[in-house]
Amino acid sequence: MSAAQVLLAAGAVLALAVAVFAGWRDARRRRRAEVDAVGWIDWTTVQMAALIALAVLGLLAAKG
Repeated sequence: MSAAQVLLAAGAVLALAVAVFAGWRDARRRRRAEVDAVGWIDWTTVQMAALIALAVLGLLAAKG
C-alpha cells in the first residue's frame, strides 16, 4: 500500500466516524423532549456528505 492509499483510507475512516456521529446526533434531535429547541446544524446533511466522502475516498483508496 502506498502512502497515498494510506492517507485516502485514513480519510475514509474519518468520514465514517463523522457519519456515525452525525447519525447519532440526528437520532437524538428527533427524540428531543422540547420540540421548539431546534439546533443550528442539519445532521442529516452532514451525514450524507460524510457518506459520499466515505464512498469516494474508499473507492480511490481501493483503486490505488
